[in-house]
Amino acid sequence: MSIVCRIGIAVSKLLCYELNEVPWRVVDHYVKERPKSNLAKLLQRSAQFTTRTVDGGELHPWSTWPTVHRGVSNAVHNIHSLNQDLSPAKKYPPIWELLTQGGRSCGIFGSLQSYPPVAHEQMMFHIPDTFAAGSSTIPTRCEPFQAFNLMQTGENKAVASSIGVGQIPMALGMLRSGIKPLTYLKVAKHLLDERRNASYKKRRALLQPELAFDVFLSCLKKYQPDYVTFFSNHVAGVMHRYWKYTFPEDFDYTLSDSGEDQFHRETLMVAMDMFDSQLGKLVKVSKRYGYDVVVMSSMGQEAIERGEYIPEIKLDSLEKLLQRIGINYTVNQNLAMQPDVAFEFDSIENMEHFQSALYSLHDANDNPIFKQRYAPVGLTLNVTIRSSKAVAADKHVYFHDEKIPLAELGLGLMERDIGTGYHQPEGILIWENFESNIPSRSVIDSRSILPTLLKNFGVPTAAYMQPGVSRETQMPEPHPEMVLNT
Repeated sequence: MSIVCRIGIAVSKLLCYELNEVPWRVVDHYVKERPKSNLAKLLQRSAQFTTRTVDGGELHPWSTWPTVHRGVSNAVHNIHSLNQDLSPAKKYPPIWELLTQGGRSCGIFGSLQSYPPVAHEQMMFHIPDTFAAGSSTIPTRCEPFQAFNLMQTGENKAVASSIGVGQIPMALGMLRSGIKPLTYLKVAKHLLDERRNASYKKRRALLQPELAFDVFLSCLKKYQPDYVTFFSNHVAGVMHRYWKYTFPEDFDYTLSDSGEDQFHRETLMVAMDMFDSQLGKLVKVSKRYGYDVVVMSSMGQEAIERGEYIPEIKLDSLEKLLQRIGINYTVNQNLAMQPDVAFEFDSIENMEHFQSALYSLHDANDNPIFKQRYAPVGLTLNVTIRSSKAVAADKHVYFHDEKIPLAELGLGLMERDIGTGYHQPEGILIWENFESNIPSRSVIDSRSILPTLLKNFGVPTAAYMQPGVSRETQMPEPHPEMVLNT
């Protein structure tokens, strides 16, 4: 185990790869296919746990990761949506705030709900997530990358990562953020592959994590903080689309020899190969700078049968929407993931008026187009856009009794691969050199990860936290969440 002394206490430096939504089934499938992989080798020297989130409602990573980072469920931290007001969760700070306040240095890259970057002498680098409300970073040299990152997210609402040919000149200006020339060559090769085979366009989202990892690695090598995170969604995005082709037995489906079926089957392995390559680089860095490697997910995925696919309604122009429904005050649109849309207002009155107008939009069968899934938080509102057969057929929406073409409202239709993988509560925790009597892959409450990390660094835990996982004994039963009076 890698040990370093900080303020008289022996702690293990940790390098955490947040591998979004990956379950053990995918890990085992990959290791079976790649028995000599970096992941297979890491498993041999690591403790393995099955994490389970206790979050309520529909599971989403922008809620389940705060549960890991803050040690309480979404019923307590009340984080349900992207770019919502996070002030109600202040009494349950995330791991990076607790560690920096406890005298441990941190480096955070892409962790969900981590905006804005934390200005603290112990925060060595902080590049927030790909849905951040602004492009500010620590250090500032990473801002060109983050600006590009956020632009891609805004232009590709259904998938939070892709690179268009027109953005390559802008990408070339990001060398000072740490991106290597070899990575640009990979991007160029992929774009050439797209010209030879149009199917490769479906893998374009796998390019953005390559750029991100270069920036992350440059920061890690320069600053070498005690606790480091790197978040990636690239495997999760592939699982959502192509679970059926990796695990056809879940759908009683027989893979054909067609190029399309075989291409989709290989795509998950391509995504996992990317992760494994990055993991190999991190293992080398960990040995050089004295880290233990941790790989975790806040939940997992499994097969889902969605039935008939209906083209989705998307918001193309907020300006047109506001003008057509008679909104004459400022409404800001923040980044979110299709079919969700995030709005921010300057007053409660304006937000309530906007909701009333927005919820008056309906299809020919009087079904609302916009649906509120969670109550507004502060001056932020997150709504979801519902699919409609009627709208897909006639391309019109009704505002009160007036029939209006979609384009006139700033709305449009989109089609994408029907999803065959979706969220389920169990994820993974792989902790290098972690010694425990707990049987391998025992189920642990995902809220127990935070206190376990704090104990590793000798930072005190709070009364509202779970007991944590012990290195020496069986994990205690979790206690009910306690909401502290403030």
